[in-house]
Amino acid sequence: MKCILLTGSALLLDLLLLALPAVMAIGGVEDQFLSERRSEEFSFTWNKNITLHGTIWLPSDGASQGSITALVHGDGPTGRINGDGYNPLINALLDRGIAVAYWDKPGVGESGGSWLDQSMSDRADETRSAIRELRERFEDFAIGAIGFSQAGWVLPRLSIEDGIDYLVLVGPAVNWQDQSDYFGTIRMEAEGKSPGEIEEALIQDRANDDVIFNAPTFPSNLGDLTEGRWGFIKRNRHEDSTIFIANLTIPTLAVWGEDDLNVDAMNDVEIYRQFLTVRPRQVVLIPEATHSLLKSTYNYQTFDQWPLEIQEEWYVEGRSAYAEGAIDLMTDWALQDHKKSKAKSAKGKKSEVKQSKKKKK
Repeated sequence: MKCILLTGSALLLDLLLLALPAVMAIGGVEDQFLSERRSEEFSFTWNKNITLHGTIWLPSDGASQGSITALVHGDGPTGRINGDGYNPLINALLDRGIAVAYWDKPGVGESGGSWLDQSMSDRADETRSAIRELRERFEDFAIGAIGFSQAGWVLPRLSIEDGIDYLVLVGPAVNWQDQSDYFGTIRMEAEGKSPGEIEEALIQDRANDDVIFNAPTFPSNLGDLTEGRWGFIKRNRHEDSTIFIANLTIPTLAVWGEDDLNVDAMNDVEIYRQFLTVRPRQVVLIPEATHSLLKSTYNYQTFDQWPLEIQEEWYVEGRSAYAEGAIDLMTDWALQDHKKSKAKSAKGKKSEVKQSKKKKK
């Protein structure tokens, strides 16, 4: 099973930089670069002795809105300069006065450890450690996190006591097996298989997975599946975030693209609507948007499926490649005074209790 966020790649940037003079006049290209942005390095220790390294990008002088957001990776060996795929979003956040913190996953870039050794609980602890470091640096700021795809099993584990003021979940998965089935179904539909063939294949895949991942040691002859990846899936394949969603105490925006090919957005939206009770909250399904909230013209399950012309179009568009309203939705949420909103919500609940007691009398 693989949870994938579509981002850029180093190869893409290399190819398109060759054509840069021809397209530089189009404003969106500027979104692909952060070199002119104010920044500072930061690091934090996770799991007692593993040091992770990252970068904090800062808005222009005088533009800060007193908010900083941490970007939390989806699946895979991703780092803060992971092909620069997040640069358009980072630039959009900075232009709204929101600082951005982003770090290399364990074992990626300058960070120690290995992301393949982590559980989702470990990833949540890693994020808590990052938030603590940010809280020390930005004591009076609103601090939040924007998490992608696999982060749907990570960020709901956090609480308001962790010093975080808001969450944005982009394309969050809920149940690992359901997500795997959905991803496989979409792939097989694209291959032209019938519903009966797909159901039969899914049953066989689940049975095979039970044999492979219930094995006490790494089986041989698994093709491209490495021992590290096998251990990661074995450790996490029974994840389900429903209970964490129900217990969330952090103001949360959960948002999916209606045309998501990686996560069953329709199903997961309904789960969030049923179980996410924290206030304030927003559960949003954006029309004509992908897993990563790009416009549906970029709708592929994996980046390596993107035709070159689509890669070029994404590069030139910058933040305009996102679906209409997607970036504004995220930045507006980050700039809300969630502490005041939460206090107002709590006051309203107390008033409801008092009214209820009066009626009983």
